[in-house]
Amino acid sequence: MADDHSAVDDPAAVAAPPAKRRGRPRLYDTPLSQAERAKRYRKARQWDESSLGDCRDPVLMDRLSWALKHKDTSEDARGALDIYLEELVRRHHSKGSQLFK
Repeated sequence: MADDHSAVDDPAAVAAPPAKRRGRPRLYDTPLSQAERAKRYRKARQWDESSLGDCRDPVLMDRLSWALKHKDTSEDARGALDIYLEELVRRHHSKGSQLFK
């Protein structure tokens, strides 16, 4: 059978690029466990210094939590508490954008 070509001799099979892996790319040689991934996420969220309008909701909640914990001992925390609460209402209240104009 002269017409029978094996897969090794077929140039189309050899030249095909390898299939891309699905999912999130690895950071290291071994994949992170869910606990390690969560720890990295919390650490990155803790050091997020984006502006109040640009920060994500979990970061805003962390800042609000800090202000609530320190409102009795820090003047900065008392001022920040009002700012964080206003931002939270602005984002999630149905009339939040009109309340503080």
